[in-house]
Amino acid sequence: GLIMTNNQIRAENYLKRIRDVEKILKNKRDELEALRYKASGAGAIRYDKDRVQSSPTDYMTMAIADIVEIEKQIQEDEASVEDMKGQAYAVVRKMKQPEHRALIEWFYLNGISMTDTAGRMGMSERTAYYLKDDALEVFGNIM
Repeated sequence: GLIMTNNQIRAENYLKRIRDVEKILKNKRDELEALRYKASGAGAIRYDKDRVQSSPTDYMTMAIADIVEIEKQIQEDEASVEDMKGQAYAVVRKMKQPEHRALIEWFYLNGISMTDTAGRMGMSERTAYYLKDDALEVFGNIM
């Protein structure tokens, strides 16, 4: 419905946070890949007038420091996502109705669209949205 209960809000905020951290993680992995590409020497050094002062060695040292920092952040984010997902799955396992478990797992934890989730469950998207509200209520109650 339009008005969510506290349980539903808590549950959805928690589940959306997992997806948000996963998106951040993907961006960091992309950034890391770009940095590694640059550091490999492919287009690493631009000799325009702004860059002439800094030596290639300075650039490489900075690139390596950035790579190390991003790798550390990625490891921390991965650990965080694993913890959050582990806790979410522990809650999902306690949910009595299989359709509630499936909806939370597919839509929130696996990021499958509501259209596809509804299709997998053999129901209309509208019905799946109603089910989502019930599933969030149960999830929030167990949390």
